[in-house]
Amino acid sequence: MDTIVFDHDKYDLKSLLDAKHPFLERLRDKAPGTYKHCQNVANLCESVAIELDIDANLMKVLGQYHDAGKITFPECFYENQNGSGNLHDDLDPMISFHLLSKHVADGALILEQLDDFPSELIIPIVQHHGNTVIKSLSNKDKKIEEDMFRYRNATPPTSLEAAVLMICDSVEATVRSKEHNDEVVTSDDIKTIILSTIERLESDDQLDEIRVGDLKKIKKALQRDLESKYHKRDSKAYEEEDDKKTVKETKK
Repeated sequence: MDTIVFDHDKYDLKSLLDAKHPFLERLRDKAPGTYKHCQNVANLCESVAIELDIDANLMKVLGQYHDAGKITFPECFYENQNGSGNLHDDLDPMISFHLLSKHVADGALILEQLDDFPSELIIPIVQHHGNTVIKSLSNKDKKIEEDMFRYRNATPPTSLEAAVLMICDSVEATVRSKEHNDEVVTSDDIKTIILSTIERLESDDQLDEIRVGDLKKIKKALQRDLESKYHKRDSKAYEEEDDKKTVKETKK
């Protein structure tokens, strides 16, 4: 699988990662949940890029901007609903499909209008869902053929960077959903999520061009990064619990 050919002299990738970039400030203000998700994906992309020895800043930009299109209708997406209820519960599945899937095309239009965003990076962003099925919708109405819920106007990843973005995005979303359900994320959970995500994408012909060796490196980097993140979080929780116990015992 080829990597992206990019003119580093023409664009400043680091400026696109600056939290004060005008578009990132707008995204953080209008779609805070999406902004946080993009940050998480960008960090995963960076870890994988280092493992694969590809451009880490380029991968971070892809991760940070891949859901730019969600800014047009942020409340349509779960991460921005803040427990206020899911509007899709009362919508026809095909209407929900239109609302959810259009963020890919919306994102491409938005990024094309940013003078400092490299046009070479728009294609891998458009491909971050490939032509996968939105399972939450296809499972909602079994009477409708599953292929009706496939992302359109996009192909499976045609570059290594696009494939990495697709995997990182899906893995992060699955881990995050466990957190939202107040489930503890264990090392075994992380391994299962990574393996099942890649197997699902492979069986759906989304990763046909990627090398087996690259997939092994992707799995390794994701496992290491996510284990580090959740181990630190668990350790902090244990420390806080110990502190509470110490305070109680002191008061006795």
